Amino acid sequence: MGIKMSDVETAPPPRRSRPPYQGGRPRAMPGADGRSATLLAPPPVRAPAPPVAPLAKPTPAPQVTAPAPPSGPAGAESAQHRMPFIILLCGLLVGALASLLVISTTLAAGAFRITTLQGQINALDRQRQQLEEQVAADKSAQIIGERAYQLGMRPPGQLRFLDLQTGKIRTDAGSGATARINVPGYTP
Repeated sequence: MGIKMSDVETAPPPRRSRPPYQGGRPRAMPGADGRSATLLAPPPVRAPAPPVAPLAKPTPAPQVTAPAPPSGPAGAESAQHRMPFIILLCGLLVGALASLLVISTTLAAGAFRITTLQGQINALDRQRQQLEEQVAADKSAQIIGERAYQLGMRPPGQLRFLDLQTGKIRTDAGSGATARINVPGYTP
C-alpha cells in the first residue's frame, strides 16, 4: 500500500490545536534594571494530532486567544483609575480654600466696619455728654442774667413814672409816692 498522489492533494495538512489558555494573569517579576518585567505564560503543551481521515473535511477548530499583556508597568493601569479621584480631591481642596478665603475676607471687612462704627458711636456719645453739660451750665441763673444783660435787659431797681403834666420822670425812692399811686394790681 502506498500513498497515492491524489490522497496527498486532497488531504489538508494536519492542524495543530492549541489547548485553551489556562493561566491567570501573567506575573511580573523585577528585571535586572530594577523595573518590573512582564513574563508571559509558559508555552502551551501540544497534544498529538488526531488521525486525519482522507475524505472527511475537517471542521475548523475554534481559536482561543490569550488576553494581551499590559502595555505598561503593572501599576500604570491602577494609576489611570485613580486619576479622576485625585483630580476630584484637588478640586474640592481648591474650592474649600477659595471659600475659606472669601469667608475670611468678608469677616475681616465686617469687623473693620464694626470697629469704625463703634468709634463713631464713642465720638457721638462724647459729643452728647458735652452738649448735656453745656445745657446744664446754661440753665444756671448767673448765665441767664449775663445773657439778658448782653441783650439789653436790666433788672428793675426803682419804679419810674412819667408825669404827663410836667413831663418829668419821678421815682418812688424815699418820697413815699408809692402810697399815693393808685395803679390797679399794684400793692406796696
